[in-house]
Amino acid sequence: MRSEDSQRDNFASSREDFCRFCHLLYERRLATGVGGNISARSGNRIFLTPSGYSLRDLQPDIVAVVNEEGLLMAGDKPTKEADMHIEVLRVRPDINVVFHLHGPYIIAASTMFEPGPSTLPALTPGFVYYAYPLPMIPFMIPGSRELAKCATEALSAKGSYAVLLKNHGLITLGKDFSETLNIAEEIDEAARVYILTGGKASPIPSENIDKIKSLRDG
Repeated sequence: MRSEDSQRDNFASSREDFCRFCHLLYERRLATGVGGNISARSGNRIFLTPSGYSLRDLQPDIVAVVNEEGLLMAGDKPTKEADMHIEVLRVRPDINVVFHLHGPYIIAASTMFEPGPSTLPALTPGFVYYAYPLPMIPFMIPGSRELAKCATEALSAKGSYAVLLKNHGLITLGKDFSETLNIAEEIDEAARVYILTGGKASPIPSENIDKIKSLRDG
């Protein structure tokens, strides 16, 4: 059995855990109103946030449950970003959870960069460890096929765990809920530092970046 298959099969998700992390994301202001959506594998099915609900209000019985082709099996109608989540999970068998977040500092930072392979500078060790360099794709209409395709392409390579969306937010991936949240919070912290210092904070010296990144690979 390949290692990514083992990691996928060993992941256990429940709708209760799913909702608990939805509430955490809202409490930590990584989503507001009815913005933001997440997904997680559950065997050969996928949990998705339902359309039109705030993460703060999510309860297990309304979590959308779809099969790997996106057919609704239980719960309410899934988020309009369902195609993006399903396609990312399909091309990345090594990960099990996808967060799409709308934190204000993350969005603010995204407006200050041009799309490309690297955006936020290396401002904190945690950001470097989890997500540096952080790419960004151009603005695309939320829920569009164009966005689903572009985001999937940006996240298709193994070792890619995050991408910024211009004027829109952030997508992070992980093997479980906690890892995916850790990545999101480290990016959010770096975005806060960037915004609070007016983009003038000194980055970590380049000679230390590979040393920090190697800790994740080791």
